[in-house]
Amino acid sequence: MTIPESCEKILQEIQENIPENHGFIRDYLIDQTNRFSSHQCQKEITKAISSLAIQSLSTEEFQQYISHLIQPEPIIQAVLDAATFFLQEKKFQKTETYLDYILPYANGNPKEKEDVAFVSFRDFIEYAYYAMYLNPESELPVYPYLGTEILFVLGKICAGKEKRSRAFAIFTYLARVSPVNDEILFEIAELYRNKGELEDYRKITNRCFTYAWRPEELAHAYRNMGYYFTESRDYEIAITCYLMGTTWEESPVTAREISYITEISGITPDISDLISHGHKLLEKNDVPFGPNPEMTDLMIQYAKECKDEGDFFEARKYLSRAKALQLSDDLEKQITSIERFMEDSFIF
Repeated sequence: MTIPESCEKILQEIQENIPENHGFIRDYLIDQTNRFSSHQCQKEITKAISSLAIQSLSTEEFQQYISHLIQPEPIIQAVLDAATFFLQEKKFQKTETYLDYILPYANGNPKEKEDVAFVSFRDFIEYAYYAMYLNPESELPVYPYLGTEILFVLGKICAGKEKRSRAFAIFTYLARVSPVNDEILFEIAELYRNKGELEDYRKITNRCFTYAWRPEELAHAYRNMGYYFTESRDYEIAITCYLMGTTWEESPVTAREISYITEISGITPDISDLISHGHKLLEKNDVPFGPNPEMTDLMIQYAKECKDEGDFFEARKYLSRAKALQLSDDLEKQITSIERFMEDSFIF
């Protein structure tokens, strides 16, 4: 998606008018950020200004800059997005440089061993599951996920640099802060895998099945279980798990791992037989078959409430998420019905 010409002009003007005197840069960036905080080009402008802030300000000056913003969160998010990009490129030093600027805005301290004083969620459905099934009596305040995500990236840096004990401390802390979060649990599982602690690896993966509300998370949980059974030399159920994962997400890992199993076992799997008897194999080995019905039922119920309240966009969103997990024709019909109503009502 290209940046509109008007946005390009604004970005050029901001760049060209940066004060030469360093002492004026912080106030200039404050003025420009606040000036365009509600502009249609805000996303592009925020990204550009956040980059200028990192290049031009010290970490202390950056904190002073943030404290004067009308809406500081978009700037912090933009810095975090840049750090995440560098992390994906395995540029750990650059990731750390960016993260140093926003660590003061992280949620809590991973060194804390006591019970957490707040919780944090990526999405409303995680909070709903937590409140319905995990801790209905909880009175803990809910913090924005941005501060939790900052620590998550820090944990990923530590894991990438093989500072595994530090990474483990961060991720286990975050699993208490954000207790319905597969993204965090997969990182813990990977650390157990690296240490060869397969039973703990499986326990964490079982929790991933419970909390999965995205198709890719459910598929990831099946691949994890495939690895567990491969290491346990139970190849039939291992292949079944890898194949089950493809129901929700295709991954090059599946073909590679099935090829590896064939090579080390000398067994040529009968794929059609495994698919037809997969349910029984999974049940026999205590592996869930499909998504957690509590999670999908919660999405469907929330979608119904949204529809009853006239929030058709939100209703469609959560029905679509439930359908992506259940692969249900009935849910597809409900989604189509909502979309037709929205079109007829000129909501678009």
